[in-house]
Amino acid sequence: MKIYSYVVEHDNGHAPNPYYGFCTLCRCKYRESPNGRRNVVELAEVGDWIIGTGGSSKRSAGQHGTLIYAMRVSEKMPRGEYFQDVRFACKKPLENGTYEQSRGDNKLPRGEFEREQQYALISDHFYYFGGSAVIIPKRFKHIEKKGPGFRKDFDEKGINQFLTWLEGNGPLGKRGEPCYRESMEKSKKCKSSCFESV
Repeated sequence: MKIYSYVVEHDNGHAPNPYYGFCTLCRCKYRESPNGRRNVVELAEVGDWIIGTGGSSKRSAGQHGTLIYAMRVSEKMPRGEYFQDVRFACKKPLENGTYEQSRGDNKLPRGEFEREQQYALISDHFYYFGGSAVIIPKRFKHIEKKGPGFRKDFDEKGINQFLTWLEGNGPLGKRGEPCYRESMEKSKKCKSSCFESV
């Protein structure tokens, strides 16, 4: 089991997508071409954990040292299968739908590479905090990845200690709205320029 840690720069409900009972990662941290470097979506396997931490932008929790989401990979499937699976039809984007529907990550793949060699990571065991991101305890600061890229160089003892803390954070599932959505709704209520524009 591995942990893949990265900064969620734009938490808008698209990637990760925490809606409809599954947290999915499909259209971010992925390889865009056959010659591209394998990224988190290609490298992670069933049983691994993906954790997304906050950045300084209002679109990303507003500060480092916070946890936006964590998901244990339950399934990994090529995008072609993901698009055809009826369980994830609700994750196909609807431009004029609700906010949740507009965030869909299950887009029709174009060509063999996107169908067969790009993947969706799927979790039914996840914690999504979004704009209600939780503070990561100081003893686990090493888990956080700052800047671009990702980290996965964690020892087994450190992983187990972090997961013990994580699993003590209350019930599984979606526990907040995306940072982008929260900051956008707050800015509509605020008559001054106290919130960063989105």
